[in-house]
This record gives sequence, C-alpha cells and structure tokens, in this order.
Amino acid sequence: MKESAATGALYLVRHGEAAPLGGSILSDEDRPLTPEGERTVAAVARALARLDGDVKTILSSPLRRAVQTAEILASARGGTGGVKVTAHLAPGFSRRELLAEIRALGAGVSVIAVGHQPDLGSLLSHLVGDSKVLSVAIPPGAVLRISSAGGPGVSSLQWLLSPEALHRLST
Repeated sequence: MKESAATGALYLVRHGEAAPLGGSILSDEDRPLTPEGERTVAAVARALARLDGDVKTILSSPLRRAVQTAEILASARGGTGGVKVTAHLAPGFSRRELLAEIRALGAGVSVIAVGHQPDLGSLLSHLVGDSKVLSVAIPPGAVLRISSAGGPGVSSLQWLLSPEALHRLST
C-alpha cells in the first residue's frame, strides 16, 4: 500500500518548550508548556494563521504539551475545527497509521499535526526523501510545510520556519 498524506498541505509543528520532569511533574506525558513555551506558541499560532488561514484540521499527540500547543493553534484560528487528539502522533507513532488517518480526512484538506522529536523529523525525512535512517532536528515551536504531492520520497518540504522567524511574522 502506497503511503501518502493526500492533503492540501501538511504542517508539522513541534510542541513548544516544555517543563522538565521533577517536583509535581512525575511523568513525561504530563509535562506542560512553560510560560515561555506558551508565549512562543502563541506567536507561532498568529503567524501560521496569517500564512494559511484555511487549515481547519489540527491533530495532536495526546501528551499534555502537544495538546496545549494544538489548543493555542486552534484558538488563533478562532477555534474553528478544534483539536483532534490522536495516538497516531504519540511518541513512537507509526507513520503508516498517521498517514492513513490524514488520508481519511479527504483529498485537498490541509492539516496541522502537532507532535514530538525525533518522530516528526523522521516523518519529514520519510516523506521528502524516503529515508529510513535520516532524521531532521526540529526545534520546539518550529513549523514545517510539506506539499501533498505523494508518498515517500515524492512530497516536498516547502518551508521550515523557526519560532523566531514566526514571531517576526506574527507582529
């Protein structure tokens, strides 16, 4: 079965800066965004809404920091479409299952997928280069836009913007 995102555009967003484990935070799943992470994601959300205001579908990893990031992104879009939490973006997710979920949304639909490293970097490498060993480092709060041209090695990275670049675009 050929894997393909089959969307208008696929935006990969790494969650914002998260609090470290310790104190009252006992598990990785419960790590929230830091106040700085929240501010950065808010600027990223404003910029992304300006760059592509038509995205209605936001998928998120079930981990707290990713859900918070996705909710901030949805809020900047007027809350339209909301956030769908999916195990297909949890750390260690299956690319095949995630891409099948995205395909099920329909052709021409642009999607924001909020997740974690190294999984997002591996997904990017898979889609644009069909690589099984290369992983691209994606900093917290960064956004990548991938074309929907096809499956592994056929899609193209259209842009990658750091949180700092997105912050400049948001003002």
